[in-house]
Formats: sequence, structure tokens, C-alpha cells
Amino acid sequence: MIRSRAIDRILPIALLLVMIGAGILLARQEVWLRLRQNEITTLALVRTQQMLRVRLDVMFHEWNEDLLEEAAAIPRVDTFAISSVQDRWDALLNSHWAIRSIRLADERGNESALFRTDSTFFLVLTHEGSKDSLPQAFRLSADGTMDTVVAPWSWDASYDPRQRTWFGKALENAQDGPAWSMRESADTSSTVLQVATLVRSHRINDPFRVLMFDVQPDRSNTLDSRASSTAEHGLLLLTNDGRIVFNYRNEADDPMIAALAEARMKWLADPATRFFDLASGHHAVQVESYLLNGLNLHACLVIDTTPLIGWTAPERTQHWIAVGVITVTAVLLLLLWWRGGVRRAQVRKLEKHDRQLTRKLEKALGERDVLGREVHHRVKNNLQVVSSLLNLQAATQEDGPARDEFLRGKRRIDTIALVHHKLYGLADLRNVDLKLFLTQLVEALMELNPERKNTVSVAVESGGLKCDQDTAIELGIIVCELVDNAFRHAFPYATGGHVDVITSTVEGDLHRLVVRNNGVALRDGYKTGPGKLGLEIVEALADQLDGSFHVLDQGGVTFEVLFRMKRGLPDPGITVPDDAPEDLDRT
Repeated sequence: MIRSRAIDRILPIALLLVMIGAGILLARQEVWLRLRQNEITTLALVRTQQMLRVRLDVMFHEWNEDLLEEAAAIPRVDTFAISSVQDRWDALLNSHWAIRSIRLADERGNESALFRTDSTFFLVLTHEGSKDSLPQAFRLSADGTMDTVVAPWSWDASYDPRQRTWFGKALENAQDGPAWSMRESADTSSTVLQVATLVRSHRINDPFRVLMFDVQPDRSNTLDSRASSTAEHGLLLLTNDGRIVFNYRNEADDPMIAALAEARMKWLADPATRFFDLASGHHAVQVESYLLNGLNLHACLVIDTTPLIGWTAPERTQHWIAVGVITVTAVLLLLLWWRGGVRRAQVRKLEKHDRQLTRKLEKALGERDVLGREVHHRVKNNLQVVSSLLNLQAATQEDGPARDEFLRGKRRIDTIALVHHKLYGLADLRNVDLKLFLTQLVEALMELNPERKNTVSVAVESGGLKCDQDTAIELGIIVCELVDNAFRHAFPYATGGHVDVITSTVEGDLHRLVVRNNGVALRDGYKTGPGKLGLEIVEALADQLDGSFHVLDQGGVTFEVLFRMKRGLPDPGITVPDDAPEDLDRT
């Protein structure tokens, strides 16, 4: 028991340690898989960002080269005429859809500009910063003629190209190549970039000029998603304050649109962050600075990480198999330990119930024995009172049949009182020893018939039978009736005789009681004469014992009673608790 309890204490601790160790290993494996997935995602972001940076370099370098090429082609003349370069500008705007306009301004505020809309071209001329007159706008037709536009563009009377950002940046970055700036587009949702460069004359007295392109990056086919190998990714080109310069995705039903918008808002909340994941868990983001001459942009790259999960699929499959095996093993071990604990608890509970029930049974049996003895004692006393009353009643009667019947009834009541008296004097009322009980009854009857004490012998043989007190009472009354009848009627002569009282087992719960004497035979008509009541009492008691009564008159008289004793039934004087174990012997 002590060893079992020690094992019960050690086993859950050991099981807990094993589960903790397995959990730590699985947690480390999970951390390693996450780090591995993050490394793969970071590598994919970096490589894609490098490729996109190269394509951005190509796109912006192409516009720089176009600008420098056009700047070199401007005639070196004193007049500020656009006729000499108009053909080149028309060809450039037609072949480069991303370039929306070309402007040429000088240090005196004069400007010639060629704008392209979706359907036509406009030529706008400004004289000395529109100090004396508004800019003039002309619509260019397909045959080369020009129509004057009454309300040129949307400028006010104070328009001066020298006050524009691109003009000042071109002067500041004269030694560093083309300078970039931006302005908000009036007709698109994106930002228009402006690239400008300084054009110097070879003659000292000629005014310097600034050439500028209006560029709309989302019109460029350099990053066309249909031609790019990174078509499944998303790209935003942002300014420092989050304005969109270029949106790689512009289809309304593109699922990447929502991811790009979420990435932009998250980056604006923390601009210092370079790598982060979106709330959906399936997109990773990298934001890198992209520097142009005079302008700082940010390339926000968003990739779908779903295809990347397959790269760690074998390791993750093995991980989850290990998790499943360890979980099932832990559950089985816990179940076995729990079932063992339940069984041990049930055993302890049964043992406790057994001890409690034993004490209750011992107490109940003790109380029952006391109560049973008290009952038999009171029954004996009450029967003696009845006997005394019958005796007093008989004393008032004259000699004759009536008085004899009173005395005969008194004798039977005395016999029943004798049975109860001898019964409560026994040590064990649950298992009455028939040999001891019947012997005491016969000896008491002999005391009641002193005239037969020396002439009639009685032998009692029980075959070791024991019975309950109810059966003992009925058998005792039967024996008293038959033996007393033999004492008074079977031996009329002085020679006396012998009486045998024998109990034996016939089969199973069927037993036999035999009271045999070697006296005279029964008189004729014994079933209808004065003594018939005694035999009727014996027969009735035999019926109560689920048996039968027989009389044999051959060489004496033999009375045979077949009866049953139902052993193993619950004692009606004992109450068994409802929560007692089912396998408890309740006999």
C-alpha cells in the first residue's frame, strides 16, 4: 500500500516533467519554423525589392536621358522661339506616354510649353512672367494649324515660371544633373513628378534656360504588371508624407488593392519600420527609401506569403505530426493515470464503505439481538398472563369438556411461551442451533410432565442444522405439540417408551422434521376427535413453512413435517445503506 501510494505521487510528477519537456521541444521547433518562414519572407522581399529598384532606376534614368537629350537639342539662338523644337517635342510626347508636358523657361520669365491631353496638344506661351499680359494658349490641330483658346488653362494673371519649384531646383542642382520635384495632378489621383535641368548658352550675354518634363509614372510601361515577372506583388511609390506617386495596382477588382492601402496606413503610423506583416497574416511588407536628385521617395513592396509557406511545408508537416503523436501519447498517459487514480479511489472508497458498513451491521445486529431477546421475553410474559387468565377462567368452570378445553388452551399457550423463553436465552438468534434449542424444549416439557420423566426417554438429532428464529419458533411449537401429545397419550402403561426428534436435509432448502414414538397407535377417528386441534395446528404451521405434514401409524406413531428454510436472504431487521457496494455480501 505504501509503495502504491509512492508511485501514485511520483507518476504524475514524472508525467508532468515529460510533457513539459516535450512542450519545450515543440515550442522551440515552432519558433525555429517561424524564424525560418520569416527568413524566407525577408529574402523574398529583399530580392523582389532589388529587382523593382533596378526597374525603377531604368524608368527614371530613361526620363533623365530624354530630358538631357532634348536640352542638348535646343537651338543656340538668342530668340526664344519654339518653332525650331516643336517637331521634336511632338514626337517625344507621342512616343513617351508618361511625359505629359514639356516646358522651356528662361531667367526673364518667358516660357514656351507644349501640353498633351488624351486627344490633342496645347501650346502655351508666357511673356516675362505674365507681367503685362496673360499666357496665350493655342490648340494644335492635326494639320499643324493653331486655334487660339480664349481661357488658357487655369492659371491666374500672376503666373511666373521662375516662382515654380522645378525652376528653383534646376538652378540649385545645376552641377548634379536633372532635378526632381512634384506637384499634385488636377485630373488624376496620383502625383505628377517634374524633372528639370539647366540649359546654358555658349555666349555669355544669352539668358540661361530651364527645360522641364511633367512625368506621370503610372503611365509608364516599364513596370507594367502584365510584362513584369513580379506581377503577383504590389508596389506603392510614396512621398515622405504618404502621398501616392505611383500605384502598381489600379484594377478595381484586384485583391492586392486592399493590402496596399493597409500597408500604406501602417507605414504612416510608424515610418521607421522597414519590415512588417499585415493583419490578414498572408502579406508581408518592405519599405525602402528611393532617392532621386532633389526628391526622396519610398518604395512600399507588398508580397503574398501564401506561396512561400510551401517552402517549409515538409518541416511543418513533420512538426505537426510530432505534435499530434506527443499530444495523443500525453492524452493516453493522462487517461491511464486518471483511470488508475479513479480505480484506486474506488478501491479506497469501497474499503471505507466496507468498514463503515461492517460497523453499522455489527451495531445493527447487536441492537437486533437485544431487541429480539426483549421481544421474545415480552411475548413470553404476555403469554404467561394469557395462560394465567385461562387458568383463572378454568377454575370457575365445573369439571367437564368446557374446563378441559380451557386447560388444553392454557397448556398450548404455556408451550408457546416456553418456546419464546428458550429462544431468547440462546446466544445467536440468527443461526439457531436446532439440536440445542430442541433439546432444551424437550427437557422443559419433561419438567412439565414429571410423571413421564423417569419412564419416557427422548433423543434429539439435528444433523447440524441451523435456522433463523422465525423457523425455529414454528418448529419449536410443532415439536412441543407432538412431544407433549406423546407424553400424555402414547404411553398409557408404566413401562413407558422412547421418543425420537430428528431433523435432516432432504434436498436443497427442503428439510424434514420427524417426531417418532414407540407407543400405542392413534385411536380411530383421531382427525375428528378432541385431539384434532393439535394436529390441525401442526399442519397449519407446516403450511407456513412451505411444507407438508404426514402421519404414519406402523409400530408406533411417526409424525413427519417437510419444511423449507430460505437461507441467504437479507435479514429484515437490518437496513443496508443505499450507497453500499453492489458486490457486498448482504446475507
